[in-house]
Amino acid sequence: MSRLAFPFGVAASGRSATVEYGSDEHVRQMLHLLILTLCGERVMRPDVGSPVLQMLFAAGAGPVAVALQATLQAAITQWLGHLLEVQELSVSFDETTAVLDIDIAYETLASRAPGRYAIQRQAA
Repeated sequence: MSRLAFPFGVAASGRSATVEYGSDEHVRQMLHLLILTLCGERVMRPDVGSPVLQMLFAAGAGPVAVALQATLQAAITQWLGHLLEVQELSVSFDETTAVLDIDIAYETLASRAPGRYAIQRQAA
């Protein structure tokens, strides 16, 4: 079974680009969408998402980074636990440059392939 690819695009055939459900690429795309979606942003599923984008404008060091890490772990387990298993998750915030770093090591359940997702965001 295939799903629309993210970001949306056109395949060489002229149809919408797709990825196979549960594939390594699909899992990476779903992880990206979950992390960068604000809670309440989706009308039909207001509890889907994470506070990552909101954390860019808050003091993010110390206990706040630990709380964000726990929140991300819970969200990934709740929404993507049927597709991946988190091996390691780290969150750090550099207050001098206002840069938030998130690094996730995971294993895709369908293929048992290891994966890594890292994202770095800076307050604008």
